[in-house]
Amino acid sequence: MDSTEQHTSRMGRRHPRYEIDTELHVTTPDERATMRGRSLNISESGTAGVFVTEWVAGTAVHLEFSVPVTSRPVMVAGILRSRSGYRHGFEFVDLSPDQRDVKSKTCRTLALLR
Repeated sequence: MDSTEQHTSRMGRRHPRYEIDTELHVTTPDERATMRGRSLNISESGTAGVFVTEWVAGTAVHLEFSVPVTSRPVMVAGILRSRSGYRHGFEFVDLSPDQRDVKSKTCRTLALLR
């Protein structure tokens, strides 16, 4: 087990996180505007990003971001699970088989780049 896996196990995370720096767009169902932020990391279960707004944990969102394994933006549903200041952690929900495939390929690719 490498140090990342040990840290992940101690922290109780289901999946390792991989750094990714890309623009992250978030829209909530009741908002007509999309908030733009920066992603921090991605995992099999979700992503984290920095935004200048604050949402309440449990807020349903639509996420859009770019990944290195496809030229099209990834668009998925999510739920805000955690917030610390301007850092927000989102869990992916209701992924289609294609979305799961892109997410898994992205994590595998980023793991190779460590």
